Amino acid sequence: MTKNEKIAGPLRELLREREIIARCELLLRTYDIVRSAKLSDKERMELSKTVGERIAPSIFASIMGKEPILFDLPMLDSYTQIDGRIFHFSHTKKYSKQAFADAAGMLLRDLPELKIILQQCLVDRLTNFMNDAGYTIREQSRQELTFSAEKRNAKVFVVTSIKSLDINNYNPEPGSDYIILVASSETVEPFMQFFQENGQAAEDKGLKIWIMNLEKGTIDPFIGYTTDLDIYNQFDNPRLAEMVRSNWSSSRSQ
Repeated sequence: MTKNEKIAGPLRELLREREIIARCELLLRTYDIVRSAKLSDKERMELSKTVGERIAPSIFASIMGKEPILFDLPMLDSYTQIDGRIFHFSHTKKYSKQAFADAAGMLLRDLPELKIILQQCLVDRLTNFMNDAGYTIREQSRQELTFSAEKRNAKVFVVTSIKSLDINNYNPEPGSDYIILVASSETVEPFMQFFQENGQAAEDKGLKIWIMNLEKGTIDPFIGYTTDLDIYNQFDNPRLAEMVRSNWSSSRSQ
């Protein structure tokens, strides 16, 4: 099986089964399919030349675009919202109200499994991010990872939703950076609400909160600042926390 078919095959099967699929589910399933393909370093390097360094986000974007990276995949070029979630489908077919209701029901059924996939996505991306910054893993559990580099230690907690983040559960210890990595969401509102309610308290505690943008495969600072230039250089937008503080602090005081 070619490296392309290792990914295109399962995606094709998924989109046959789910002609209407939630955006969040398609994104996470794409990550999971790429991970499950177990590409060799050579296969990953060759595929990266076609799709870009961040394989899963690029393939996800292509499914909804006009220029597919992997051939013979349906283009989900139409969308609608159901209960606040975005669902994608092809404009070439007409679907009944029941079909959309069934799609929403399948998403609810699959949410526990998708949360597990999301957790793994965060851990995988975080590990690569920290490795590129010169850190190695010393300890790892499902939601907590400890990294070390020369003269620096970092304890990172992985959280799947900003809505479930309670800063009272985290108490930084001297001599170690305390970082919380949280997944992005389909809208900015949950992050704005969190910042306005907890932003200053999180900074006062010495917490650093980062966001993984799943659709881009990037990690950026949301609250707090790093003094490690190697980490700073790994961020896609290292000034994001500064922009958030500048723009959202003023709206908090109004």
